[in-house]
Amino acid sequence: MVDAANNTPATAAVAIIAISNGSPPGASNPVNALGAPVRQYLQKSLQNALQDQSITSIVLIGRPDGKGVFSAGADIKEFSGSNSDSGGVTTSEPGGIPTLNDLAHLIEGASKPIVAALTGACLGGGMELALAAQYRVANDTLKYGLPEVKIGLIPGAGGTQRLPRLCGVRHALDVIVRGRINGTAQEGLKFGLLDGVVSKEETVLECALRWATWASSLPPITLESRRLCCRTVPPDGEGIENKDMCAFALQSLPPKEKGGESAHACLESIQASFGLPSFDEGMETEKNLFNDLLYHSLQGRAYRHIFFAERSSSSSSSSRRKQAPGDQLGKGKGVIGVIGAGTMGRGIAIAFLRAGFGPVILVDVNPKGLKAGVQYIESTLQNEAKKGRLTKSKLNGILPLLESSTNLSKLAGCDLVVEAAFENLKVKREIFSKLNTIVQKREALILSNTSTLDVDAIASSLSPGRRPFCAGMHFFSPAHIMKLVEVVRGVDTSPETLSVIRAITKRIKKVPVVVGNCDGFVGNRMIHPYTTESTLLLVDYGGGKAGLGISDVDAAIGPKFFGMAVGPFVMSDIAGNDIGYNIRREKGIIRDPKTGEVGPNRKEIRYTELADDMVEKMGRVGQKARKGWYNYDPKVGKGRKPLPSSEMQSLIDKYSMNSSQGGKKLNYEEIVHRVLFPLVNEGFKILEEGIASDPSDIDIIYLYGYGWPAWRGGPMFWADNYVGLPKILGELEKFHHMHPGSEYFRPSKLLRECVGIGLGV
Repeated sequence: MVDAANNTPATAAVAIIAISNGSPPGASNPVNALGAPVRQYLQKSLQNALQDQSITSIVLIGRPDGKGVFSAGADIKEFSGSNSDSGGVTTSEPGGIPTLNDLAHLIEGASKPIVAALTGACLGGGMELALAAQYRVANDTLKYGLPEVKIGLIPGAGGTQRLPRLCGVRHALDVIVRGRINGTAQEGLKFGLLDGVVSKEETVLECALRWATWASSLPPITLESRRLCCRTVPPDGEGIENKDMCAFALQSLPPKEKGGESAHACLESIQASFGLPSFDEGMETEKNLFNDLLYHSLQGRAYRHIFFAERSSSSSSSSRRKQAPGDQLGKGKGVIGVIGAGTMGRGIAIAFLRAGFGPVILVDVNPKGLKAGVQYIESTLQNEAKKGRLTKSKLNGILPLLESSTNLSKLAGCDLVVEAAFENLKVKREIFSKLNTIVQKREALILSNTSTLDVDAIASSLSPGRRPFCAGMHFFSPAHIMKLVEVVRGVDTSPETLSVIRAITKRIKKVPVVVGNCDGFVGNRMIHPYTTESTLLLVDYGGGKAGLGISDVDAAIGPKFFGMAVGPFVMSDIAGNDIGYNIRREKGIIRDPKTGEVGPNRKEIRYTELADDMVEKMGRVGQKARKGWYNYDPKVGKGRKPLPSSEMQSLIDKYSMNSSQGGKKLNYEEIVHRVLFPLVNEGFKILEEGIASDPSDIDIIYLYGYGWPAWRGGPMFWADNYVGLPKILGELEKFHHMHPGSEYFRPSKLLRECVGIGLGV
């Protein structure tokens, strides 16, 4: 065997080229990203092996020992989006650095058989190199896919042309258009991607060497038949025309203008694999589509912005505590306590159980509530097992880890406690005061799931020595489903604690974003002007059939137009309108239902009691009561489909009757401006105050916490790139002049500064 890059003397006829050997010394490249140094190494190694007459075949493997990943694809950091950089995929670079296409052509046209030994992640450009090899073998760790569509691109190194020729159009559509990353070895064998899989008696390297030795004994003409560029796309095994399959796939794609540009380009490039006369013409189509998306698609830029923003928010530059209990938590080990068996507590417990933590101790002083919480957790996990999301063995291992108690003293041995009790500062401080005495480990993390309250005020109930290990860990509802966690930094929270919480959050498969401590933190602080102005629009422009209605606002903001997962009123009904009502009551804003006196903190703000009346007088708290801004019928859409409410329309008529603009419709774009521009403005104020450290953190919070459409890149990206900051500023100034009582329309100083010097965010 030979290390082809270093010209090590041959002791056998097979050269082994390991992708990992191409990373510069000291560089971290755990996924074998195919950056420029790696591509140069692969080109040199391949050329050396092909020129060495003693070598008869080549094995391309991820690591020399056959462990870890093959390659997760191109180095995405190389995608600058400028007109001079294609990320090393399609366009040749200065200094003779090969592109992925150059490597794929070199592998495919090799005069000696090349066997790709696939392990772990084989994604994107990594899979495209594997497709160019004459043979492919794998072990059962393989996960293959072409996920470029998810970052607003298409496979650009032959993936859309070679995969249909090898596995057929049906599988190519499934892998490329859907952007799948979970193809298995058995699936690859079924569809013809793989030529073989390892036997129980051999390693993947031994399997690849066996294939390479055999392939080198075959007549040279055999190589020609193994080159996918020499093949045509096969007919479908079930007799459906390839063009008809593509037409069917087209029906399920999002519209181009609503995030579907890259998916449509994937489909078009796959069609070129069988619709054009030659492989070269198909490759030219792929190249043109790839470059057009890279250089001209704003959607693509948004998708890649989100890709990097998520990784940035999850990373930490903080040093970790040495041999501290929290470090074990980041590895999925430790005793977890959850206080509160309500909606949030149940979901949090499920998230920790799924990740293998245990025991997980659920505590609630209400025995009935505790019993209901335990039953919900068990039934949810059992249902997940029935649907194949959990294996039976994992379920059987998880269920015994759940413990419950009505007594806080049960939490004495915990490494981490998450409080998810009623959203009341007095209640939470009392709980933390008790935990200060009960929890025995002095470095145990004591965290609050509060969504709006002052984390420092809560932490003040702990002794000074415990406060560095206290922070907010704000899950979003339902906590076992929503991916976002706001990690709230208190004044005493240590950097090491934040680092451990980040690691824990990633361990439970969620996305952590560290934020500062203020009313509502980032997400809920920004949602306040959004929901407030949505309601005030009904008062200003509603009334009768001709006026602006609840469904009009939801249609403008939701999937129909702007693209949010749901509009503001559906969102409020899902969350519960009583939550907002209780927050307004805590802040001293609502009218006292007993005395009729206006809350002391309402002052001169622009306000309507419409949302207060619907909760206080009508009990319209949302889906859980089958009535909120909409009605809900358990027989229609499982009780989740919003239905018009004549009672709510009458209430809107009452509150809008004195408006000079009542009975007038706004178009969708006008609604978007009135509702989302103040949300963006609040984001700028949050950046001013240092509550968020980067605009991309705000974008991640809104993507994963509030259903912001990924193709718009998050509120700050959208404001800067889709709308333009000068327009945002101009409209806010106009709105603030119209409504001086709405402080959220007053433009942020940072926004003014950015516009003044011509900078974006």
